[in-house]
Amino acid sequence: MNRFMFGFCATSLTAIFWPSLLPFAYVAPGVVLLLFILMRKAWVTSGVLLSIIWISSFVHLLMNYQTNSITNVINVRAEIISLVSQEHEWISADIRLVKPKLMFKPNQYLRIYWKAKHPVHSGQVYDFKLKPKSITNILNQGGFNQQKHFLSRHIIGRANVKQAKLVRNNTSIRNVLRDKLIAQLPKFDNGDLLLALLFGDKTKISSERWQQLRHSGTGHLISISGLHLSIVGGWTLLVLYFLFNRLLPSYGMRNFYFAVGLSLSCALGYAYLAGFSVPTQRAFIMLFTVLGLSVVKRFSSPWERLLLALFIVIAFDPLSVLSAGLWLSFIAITVILLSINAQMMNVNVFKETPLKVKLKQLVFIQCSISLVLGLVGCLLFGGASLHAVWVNIIVVPIFSVLIIPITLIAFVIWMLGLLLSSNWIFGFQIADFSLSHFSWLIAKVDGLPWSWLTPAQNIVLPVLFMLGGVMFFIIYRYSSRKWLSFFFIIPLGLQLYANNMHQRQWYLHMLDVGQGLALIIERNGRAIIYDTGARYGDFSYAKRTVIPFLQARGIVHVDKLIISHSDNDHSGGLSVLINKYPHAEVIFDYSDLKASMCTPRKERWEDLSLRYIWPTTPEDSNDGSCVVKIDDGNKSVLLTGDIERFAENEIVALKLNLESNVMLSPHHGSKTSSSDAFVNAVQPELVLIPAGYNNHWGFPKSEVVNRYKKFTKDIIVSGNSGQVTLVFNSNNIEINRYRTDIAPYWYNQLFKFAEFR
Repeated sequence: MNRFMFGFCATSLTAIFWPSLLPFAYVAPGVVLLLFILMRKAWVTSGVLLSIIWISSFVHLLMNYQTNSITNVINVRAEIISLVSQEHEWISADIRLVKPKLMFKPNQYLRIYWKAKHPVHSGQVYDFKLKPKSITNILNQGGFNQQKHFLSRHIIGRANVKQAKLVRNNTSIRNVLRDKLIAQLPKFDNGDLLLALLFGDKTKISSERWQQLRHSGTGHLISISGLHLSIVGGWTLLVLYFLFNRLLPSYGMRNFYFAVGLSLSCALGYAYLAGFSVPTQRAFIMLFTVLGLSVVKRFSSPWERLLLALFIVIAFDPLSVLSAGLWLSFIAITVILLSINAQMMNVNVFKETPLKVKLKQLVFIQCSISLVLGLVGCLLFGGASLHAVWVNIIVVPIFSVLIIPITLIAFVIWMLGLLLSSNWIFGFQIADFSLSHFSWLIAKVDGLPWSWLTPAQNIVLPVLFMLGGVMFFIIYRYSSRKWLSFFFIIPLGLQLYANNMHQRQWYLHMLDVGQGLALIIERNGRAIIYDTGARYGDFSYAKRTVIPFLQARGIVHVDKLIISHSDNDHSGGLSVLINKYPHAEVIFDYSDLKASMCTPRKERWEDLSLRYIWPTTPEDSNDGSCVVKIDDGNKSVLLTGDIERFAENEIVALKLNLESNVMLSPHHGSKTSSSDAFVNAVQPELVLIPAGYNNHWGFPKSEVVNRYKKFTKDIIVSGNSGQVTLVFNSNNIEINRYRTDIAPYWYNQLFKFAEFR
C-alpha cells in the first residue's frame, strides 16, 4: 500500500475536525519543509504535510477574507450554473464568476436571489449588480449546516440581485435537451424522476416525493453518483466486449481496451448530462481509476484501488471532504469489501453452491451497507429510515438491471427521433411504467410506522463503534484477536453513564434562528419551549431548527410552549410545534387556540420554579411580552421577550426580586430596551442576545452592550456564536457556544464576504 497516499488521505479526512487551517503565510515555509522531508523518504509524514498545505492553500485561494463586511453593490460577470429553486418570479440560482483563467485558482460560485422578469436558464452569462452577503449562517445541533454545504460546493457568498444585463446565451446541448424533455414531462406520472435520472435535475421533485424517498432510504437512487456511472460503465463494457469478441475476434487485449475506452466515454457523456456535479465528478474519477488500473495490468488489491481513487478525488477537490456524498460513497465501498472478506472467511465450499454463496453475499452486503450508512446518515442528516434495508434489497437490483438501462436507452431513442424530426417517446413510456412500481412502493413505505427514526446524536457514534466491533468479531471470530472487539463497546457504556449523570443538571439552549428568538429549557429529557422563531411562507425555523434540535437531543416530551408575544419572529412556528407536540400546554395571551394566559403566578416544573412576572394585564405589543423567571434555588434565568422601557419600568416598580444570573436581553438588544434601571435591578452575570449575524438593524446596539458591561463581560450574541447551551450545575454555569465549543471547526467560523481578485 502506498504510504504517501495513505498519509495524505488519512490526514485529509480528518480536515472535517480541524479547528483551523494553516495560515497562508506559513504555506511557503511548509512547502520547503515538505521538500526536505521528501528527500528523507519519510512517505507517511510527507503525505500528512502535503494534505495540510494543499487543503489550506485551496481554501485561501478560494476565499480571501476581509476584516469588515462589504455594504456596497458590486459588479460581476457570471454564468448561471444551476437553478436551485423557483417560486413565481423569485428564483434562487448558483452562478460562477467569469474571470481570466488563473493557474491553480479554483472556481468561485455565488448563491443569488433574484426577482427575474424573464426566463432564466443555465448557461446564460450576465453582468450583475449584486448586494453581497457572507455565507455565515445559523448553526445548531441537529440542524442543516449550510456554511459547510456552501464551502463543499465552492460557494463563497450569497447575494441579492439589484440589476442584471444579459451578455450572451451559452446554449449547450445539455440545456437544449433538458428543456425539450421538460416539455414532455406532463405526459408521464414519473417525469420528475426521469428528469433527475437523466440530467441530475431534481427541481421538479415535490416535497412530498422527497419525503417518500427519504423515508424509504432510496434518495441515493435518483441522485446521479457512483452507482449510476458504474451501471453505465459496467453494462457498456460487458456488452461491447461481448460484441467485439463475436464480430472482431482477437487473441490480444485489443477488444478489451476498445471496450474500456468506449465505456469510459459513455460514462463521461452521462456525467455531462448530469452537469458534471461534484458527486458525478467524484464518481467518474473512481470509475476511471478502477478501469485504468485494469488496462495498465498492474496488480492491485481492492483496498489499493480504493486508496488511489480517494487520493485522486481529494487532490482534485480537497473540499470534497466536507461533502456527505464523499463519506457515504467511500464508507459504502469499505463496508462492501469488509463484508466480502467476512463472507469468504465463513464459506463452506463443500456444502454451499456458488449461487447460494452469491445470494448470501448479496443479502449480507446490502444489510451491512444499509445498517452502517443508516447510522452514518443519522450523524450527517439527523435520522435514518428503518425500512431502508429491505427496500434497497428489492429496488437496487431493479434499478441496476432494468430502470437505469431502460431510461438511458429510451433517451438515446428519443435523441435519434429528434435528429429525424420525430418525437419518439415510447421508450420513456416504458421507463415511466417501470418507475411506477417504485413510486407505489415508496409511497406505501412512507405510511408505515417508524419510517423515519431520529435518535439522539450523542448515542449514534457509540452505536456505530459497537457495530464496528460486531463486524470485527465476525471477521476474526476464529482468531485470538476476536476479543479486541469488546473494546468497541466501551464508548457506548461511557455515553450511557454520562447520560445518567446529566439527569442531575438542567439546560438552557438559545437557538440560532436569525433575527428571532427560540429558547429551550431542558431537564430529565423533557423541555419547555420559549418562542419559536419566524415563519416565511413554507419555511419555518420551528421545522428547520427547533424540532431537529429536540430530536438531536433525544427530547420527545415538550410540556409547555410559551409564546412571549405575537410578532412573527417569536410566534411564527407555533402551529408547527403544536402539530408536532399536541399535548404541550400553550401559554399565549393572544391566540385563537386553546391556551393559558401569561398572568403573574408561580409554577413548579421538574423541580424548577417558574415565576410569570409580566404582563399584569394582556397587551398585544412588545411591552405585553411574557416575562418569566426560572430558578433552581441556586441559579436563575430571566426571560424577557421584546419588552421595552415602559414595561421595564413597570416591572421594576413591582419591587420583585429580579436579580438573575442569566438574562435574556429584551428586544434583541434594541436601544429602546435594556434601560439602566432594569439592568441595575437584574444585575446579570451573563447576557444572552438573540440577534442575527450582521443584521440590518444593527442589533445589539453599542450603548446597550456598554450598559451590560458594567456587570459582566459575558455577553453572547446568537448570530456570532451560533447555538448557545448553558449547563446549570450545583456550583457553576457551563457555557457552550456552537462555533467555539460544540463544533469548533474551521468551516464553522464567522466568514466575512470574500473579496474578488
